[in-house]
Amino acid sequence: MRKVYLVCYDVADPKRWRLVYRLVLGAGDTLQYSVFRCELTDVEKQLLQTKLWDVLELSKDRVMLVNLGPAGARADDCIEYWGRHRSASPRIRKRSTAL
Repeated sequence: MRKVYLVCYDVADPKRWRLVYRLVLGAGDTLQYSVFRCELTDVEKQLLQTKLWDVLELSKDRVMLVNLGPAGARADDCIEYWGRHRSASPRIRKRSTAL
């Protein structure tokens, strides 16, 4: 079963940042700088983790994965944009937030 994850990272070194960016971009869609939406199986998540851990310096960098639930369920309803967002991914709908 595929699950939707928000993958966010803070990488201190520009060279490592570019490597992490490329790895995560290969696994999902960019939402904002250093924030991605990824649909991953458990195996794909483990592979991504292994690749990232080979690049990251865990004493200086960090990655956060937020499990939004099964793909096709309410995961995309959990993502809300305020203002212009970076990606016009067809799988993400921009929600209006009128006050």
